[in-house]
Amino acid sequence: MKRKFSDLHCHNHMRAHFHIQEKEKKFTKKGEFSPWTVIASNSKNKDKGKMGASYSQIDLVKCWNSNLRLTFNSLYPLERQFVLGMDPKIKEDKWYNFVARGILGDKGIRRDLLQTAYMRIPDKVVDYFQSDTYDYWESLNREKDFVLIDSGKRIKKNEIHVPQALFGDKKAAEKRAKADPKSYVAEDACYRIPANKEELNKSLADDTEITMILTIEGAHSLGTDKCKSVQDISDRIQFIKNMWEVPVFFITFSHHFDNHLCGHAHSIPGMGKILMSQKKHMNEGFRRNGKRIIRETLGLDSNLKIDPKLGYRILIDVKHMAARSRQYFYEMVNYLLKKGDRIPIIASHCGYSGVKTLEDHIKNEKLEKDDYTDPSNKFNAWNINMCDEDVEMIVKTRGLFGISFDQRILGITKADLEDDKNQTQKRNGIQLIWENIEGIIKSAYSNPKLSESDKENVWKCITIGTDFEGLIDPVNPYPTALEYELMANNLVFEIERDRKDPKNTHLSRFKSREDVEKWVDDFCYNNAEAFVKENYPV
Repeated sequence: MKRKFSDLHCHNHMRAHFHIQEKEKKFTKKGEFSPWTVIASNSKNKDKGKMGASYSQIDLVKCWNSNLRLTFNSLYPLERQFVLGMDPKIKEDKWYNFVARGILGDKGIRRDLLQTAYMRIPDKVVDYFQSDTYDYWESLNREKDFVLIDSGKRIKKNEIHVPQALFGDKKAAEKRAKADPKSYVAEDACYRIPANKEELNKSLADDTEITMILTIEGAHSLGTDKCKSVQDISDRIQFIKNMWEVPVFFITFSHHFDNHLCGHAHSIPGMGKILMSQKKHMNEGFRRNGKRIIRETLGLDSNLKIDPKLGYRILIDVKHMAARSRQYFYEMVNYLLKKGDRIPIIASHCGYSGVKTLEDHIKNEKLEKDDYTDPSNKFNAWNINMCDEDVEMIVKTRGLFGISFDQRILGITKADLEDDKNQTQKRNGIQLIWENIEGIIKSAYSNPKLSESDKENVWKCITIGTDFEGLIDPVNPYPTALEYELMANNLVFEIERDRKDPKNTHLSRFKSREDVEKWVDDFCYNNAEAFVKENYPV
């Protein structure tokens, strides 16, 4: 039977929505206003494993042709800091600001050009994101409406849009489809966003459609920057729960910038500071309003008791949440766990940090320069990644850890890239993914606070969470969803080789290659399917 795949965190509609949202009438007239529409890619950058800005990584056509049958599709109103850039003041980060002023200028024209090129977003859309009328909440609802357009419909064939085609869009599209059908053509295809658990189970049982689960990346999406009171934010949570046609499964509570609710982890490396500053409330804890909103998102009253009036539970994804904020959240989760209310912790697109505790992450915040790793030099030790304490929380709450395919998040450094030029066995490949999986496994097995059954349960808590279409620089051999099968086969080889070494006692559960194959199937699909079946709203 053909191996199935899931992805705990990705953006299937992102490129299509960015390109066509401001020209709805034009694209509707051409029959292209659809999440199925493929925006033509720069195949040279894809082949080089470059950052996924100029090419598509996981649009619905690639999902269909890679046999991805369960996708957790994240809605994400782009944070305006990505297109406004940094205000070059010589107060702090003098070197970066000096360069910013030289590159971007004071009037913002060059900033527009750079962002359009960097993000591969049409200039008209960049203008919209920069305007006073751009509103995260309104954008979130538009995005939700866009992905719902074709839910449950079976299409005969998708459309292809080639931006700035020299000899006409239609001819250019036909040429792309003929040259690379797996990237550009899906036929007799369907995706479905289930409205309830019954629809979920029916869709999951049907391999002729993609089951799409909606998630949200960033609580800024609620319009926290423009809301006049915390009650307004609370009302919007209730609007999602009561008025949206389908449920939101989880929300990645923090993202790259201040959401006015809790601290975000440092996430943008090096020269990214030229374009944007994360400093406001970075690496801080929860604020009073944030404590209320995360409670109500989980359906809990002020006494931390389930309140049916607050609607179904939207789970919390701790990726991007600062270590200090995770400390507060875990205190709440542990308190509720003792009361019999289990809230599964999700880390949807992360790497393993190699650090022991959240307190260690907090102490080491100032060390988070580019290429900062743990003592083993294997893992990216920034507090955006998950430490042993995070792994413990995920395992004991029967949560889920999605392995990102972002090479920097997984621990690739400039030195690694230089070494890989001269090595046959390159670290920037399956070795990198397996090192992070193995780090999580060893973390659980060596934790005296976890029971033996919990330790074994760690194998059910790991899955794919690529962050494709999130502008990541992917692990080199696997730049798109079409390389899932290659990744899975490579992973079987890595584990099969390592299990034969008697020193690897953490792999003693694997008695044969068939056992390894079975777990790789779990990692690629079964773990995520079991998790969503157990936790999807009724």
